[in-house]
Amino acid sequence: MCKIIKYLDYTKLNTLEKLYFDLTIMLIVTFLSFLFLVFEFFIYENIAVFFQDCFLMSVIFIIGMTGLFHTCKGLRKYKEILKSNKREEFI
Repeated sequence: MCKIIKYLDYTKLNTLEKLYFDLTIMLIVTFLSFLFLVFEFFIYENIAVFFQDCFLMSVIFIIGMTGLFHTCKGLRKYKEILKSNKREEFI
């Protein structure tokens, strides 16, 4: 429980931990909106009504997916920077 409380203080996290925290939040939001959309899709029989009623959740899902891709891209770039800095230290 103490580790969870430690991560709730966002200002004390280093850059890599912040990126992983953002990734976790984006995964949760995207997964929950996806589950909601799938559940609602099976309830509605007409696709037009589904898109009318679930437009906002669809937008949240798309924003979540975009956020996931950008966060993963940031993680990769930050890890590459860390690797290049470690290589320069050994040279």
